[in-house]
Amino acid sequence: MQRIRTSGFLAVLLLGATLPSSGLAADKLNVNTATEQELMKLPEMTEARAKGITGYRKSTGELIQVEELELIPQVKPIYGKIKDLVKVE
Repeated sequence: MQRIRTSGFLAVLLLGATLPSSGLAADKLNVNTATEQELMKLPEMTEARAKGITGYRKSTGELIQVEELELIPQVKPIYGKIKDLVKVE
């Protein structure tokens, strides 16, 4: 009986690993490809902040990690509110 329980547990574990995730990562906005209009949908994002992100991308290239958003003066004040809503790819 213990063998069946272990097998059942492993089956559930493996099934969970093969199913798509909850979609949270897919729902995140890619700041490397987002337009200013798309960026404006983020909480407390203003036109100046969106322009700051697109300007940063133009001058330095794509962001390597989300934390780089803190380097953009316009975005730094809201970084904590948007960091979990964005991604870089």
